Amino acid sequence: MNATSAHVVINAVSKPKSGKGAARELRRNGFVPAVIYNKGSDSQSIAIKASDLAASLRKGHFFTHNHELSLDGKAVKVLARDIQRDPVTDTPLHVDFIPYNPKSIVHVNVTVRLEGEELSPGIKIGGVLQLIESEIEVICRADSIPEEIVVSVAALEIGDSVHLSNVKLPEGVKPAVTDRDLTIVSVVSTRSSNMADEAADAAASAAATPAAEAPKAE
Repeated sequence: MNATSAHVVINAVSKPKSGKGAARELRRNGFVPAVIYNKGSDSQSIAIKASDLAASLRKGHFFTHNHELSLDGKAVKVLARDIQRDPVTDTPLHVDFIPYNPKSIVHVNVTVRLEGEELSPGIKIGGVLQLIESEIEVICRADSIPEEIVVSVAALEIGDSVHLSNVKLPEGVKPAVTDRDLTIVSVVSTRSSNMADEAADAAASAAATPAAEAPKAE
């Protein structure tokens, strides 16, 4: 089942100053610089509480959750669009938001979650899952963003794959890629799975070969 995205609250303040110095000061005070990009009007520079951001990131699905910024005493609904991180420490440095309009159509990357690995015949004999697409870009209303897309691999044999066309998306959600059928996950062979296949073939061959008759006594 693909759950609809959750609602997350993050404390924020207006950011009147710009520049690297102001950004460093904000980070020292426990905030992360951010911006709200308003279509057709000026963007709004803000700062969000670092601890709230960290809590939201720990929950996962950061780009599919509907966020509410508690901004200077007002509730502002937004969607996260980008997050810049320090290349060394991975600490969030800046976040981009867009205003949340429940009826607006958005493009969003949704995380793929696999299920049924323990049932896959191919994995049972030593095959390995190869996740090719960890996210799927979809088009949907802002109030219908799936939190994740669940893909079952329970029936996969070695050499089998699940393609985008095999995945049932929630109602109102369409794939953004339409010019090809994306391969999402495959089960590939390994040395152990090849040995298992050879052993199974040998056993089948032996079972199919009639046993030699014992020589008759003179």
